[in-house]
Amino acid sequence: MKKKSEVLLKSYLKNKDFIGITSREEFLLLHNNGLIPTDICVIAMHDPDIPHHHRDVLEMYHESLSIRFWDVEEPIGKYTPLTDDQANLIRKVIERNKDKQFFIHCMAGQSRSAGVACAIECIKHFDGDVYNYKTGYSAVKDHPRYSPNWIVFDKIMKAQIN
Repeated sequence: MKKKSEVLLKSYLKNKDFIGITSREEFLLLHNNGLIPTDICVIAMHDPDIPHHHRDVLEMYHESLSIRFWDVEEPIGKYTPLTDDQANLIRKVIERNKDKQFFIHCMAGQSRSAGVACAIECIKHFDGDVYNYKTGYSAVKDHPRYSPNWIVFDKIMKAQIN
């Protein structure tokens, strides 16, 4: 019988840009089994009411960002979407690590993570040209697992980096 971590390796996108785009649970399973190389950039998105990873988890990677926002398009009561400041932070991390592979995760590993992954592809392969990216080939957009949060993508692509 295959281990759960071995099955996971086949279920998510893995290519020259991404070590993985997964859920929080899948990330921790792969991390705890030593299946994620350390010379990568990790972007972890959490619901605001869920604790961040323990510092030791993310410190072992080349660069990491842990950020909290809900998977919503506009504020609904306590549920707030990605802010412009958060989008700026994510964009800066992507720009600094264009030559690295990324591991991205959120709670489910399908929407916020995919939105960030689309921004990475757009920046790395389309020089930030959103029109050409949205009309061109994308491993993330074409993968059956993912349904990108386009608000996350748009905010990151409009982010002001200094």
